[in-house]
Amino acid sequence: MDFNAKRTIKRLWSLRPDNLKIVVLCIITATTYWLFLALNKPYDTSVRYPVKWIFDNENYVVVDNLPDRIRMNVHGMGWNLLRASFGLKVQPLSINLSNPAGTKRIAGISLTTEVAEELEGLELNYIIDDTLHLNIDHRTTKSFAVYIDSAGISLSPNFRITSPVRYDVDLVSLNGPSTMLNAMPADSFLVHIEEQEIDQDFDEDVPFVVNRPDLFKIDPESTHITFQVKKFQTNSLSIPVQQLHFTDRTRFTLTDSVTVVAFEVQVDLADQIVADSFAVVADARRFNPKDSTLYLQLDSVPGNIFGARLQTPQVKVVFNE
Repeated sequence: MDFNAKRTIKRLWSLRPDNLKIVVLCIITATTYWLFLALNKPYDTSVRYPVKWIFDNENYVVVDNLPDRIRMNVHGMGWNLLRASFGLKVQPLSINLSNPAGTKRIAGISLTTEVAEELEGLELNYIIDDTLHLNIDHRTTKSFAVYIDSAGISLSPNFRITSPVRYDVDLVSLNGPSTMLNAMPADSFLVHIEEQEIDQDFDEDVPFVVNRPDLFKIDPESTHITFQVKKFQTNSLSIPVQQLHFTDRTRFTLTDSVTVVAFEVQVDLADQIVADSFAVVADARRFNPKDSTLYLQLDSVPGNIFGARLQTPQVKVVFNE
């Protein structure tokens, strides 16, 4: 700031309040006068003019947002340019699309005549945007068989699903962009349950979910899903080994006639599982002479347990003298 400017500001601050008000009023009046003079002159400038796309919205769907403004260089009075720049009381340009799905790009220069005819109070010099990109697709309807992603259901630790997963909608109808619909699996619509670590019976409406839900109409919008879950624990029991094909001519015997079976069982049914419900067999024909062992076979297990397994799947044998 130069010396004269500093002196001017200092003198203004030294004025009495009444005098200062007069100075401020004079500055505002001068500025307003200058603005009116400036806005009543013609100029060339660049503006982003609003645009409205006209096409059949019933049979076509916009996949990606259409350009809502076109950059152009125009000639006009300052007032009109100011309105256009800020979008004040400006009627958007209407551009008709006769083939919406087939028009992926429009050269800006090709709109020159159409835009020039619609500008109000302005003259078009040229359109700045080289290319306008459009993504509009045919709207169509397609039906899909409903399947539940039961393998992807999230359960709390030690919980299992103990009933069939039931749902009340077998067929869902999607209305949206034909290209996206045709890219989906033709025979199924997989429903994912988003709830995590479920630890109680499930009985809820689950919405059908698609990518870009803004583009689709779904009928119906959800399906009612039910299933039961129970808590399980790991148990183990000592089971006597049944010998099969051991004859008088067999030259060996088992070193251990008992083995341990581990399994997962529903907590409230654990007391009902007894050793007599299992059958473990040692078949002499499965003798392995390389390491003098027999592979044990788990022949029978109760129907209300999971993951039954032999803790020691082999048993050593000793040869008889």
